[in-house]
Amino acid sequence: MKTRFLFFFFILFSLGLINAQVGYVKTAKVKGVVTDAEGFPIKKAYVFIDSLKTGIRTNKKGVYKLRIPVKSDLISIFSEEYGIQTVVYNGEEEIDFAFSKNNEVVSETQLSNLGYNFDPETFRNIGKKSYSQYPNIFLIIKEKFSGVRIDGNTIYVRGVISLDHNQTPLFVVDGNYVNSIGYINPDELQSIELLKGEDTALYGARGAAGVFVISLKKGD
Repeated sequence: MKTRFLFFFFILFSLGLINAQVGYVKTAKVKGVVTDAEGFPIKKAYVFIDSLKTGIRTNKKGVYKLRIPVKSDLISIFSEEYGIQTVVYNGEEEIDFAFSKNNEVVSETQLSNLGYNFDPETFRNIGKKSYSQYPNIFLIIKEKFSGVRIDGNTIYVRGVISLDHNQTPLFVVDGNYVNSIGYINPDELQSIELLKGEDTALYGARGAAGVFVISLKKGD
């Protein structure tokens, strides 16, 4: 019995070391509703955590949901039409934002000058392994995006509206449509983003099953 206990303790301890080695960061769920001065929802407003753009936007009901590091200090909502609001994060699970009529409208350039980072990869990579540490791009996608199923080298995105349930997502690499991304070396990967729903409108019906927008590192 003692031997079995020591074995399980060793396994748990080893897992703790693995999490530490890959930069594990404890996270918490946060959600809320963003509205204007009259109580109407504000859609497509961006969520910032500690001045870092998360890539998460409010839906048509003004709702946002995401996971953030538990040690985060500030949550901000930015809308090109309504400006920006910031609150101190104290571990709440739900935080709503209501913009006033006289809220100052600011641009991305102004916010950048104030120290806001508009590259969502900076936030997404907090505590994560660098891309070069992965053996292939499919494992990157599996760990990076929830709701994604990978069968061999075939990717399916759950929660998308498509007439063909077996339709695979569209891949856009450096602005070009490609049929496969298996050739991409993780060392060459600069950023990868998954678009779903309204965010795929630019790609028409081809983006109905989701769109992976990938940028590769540029040579010197």
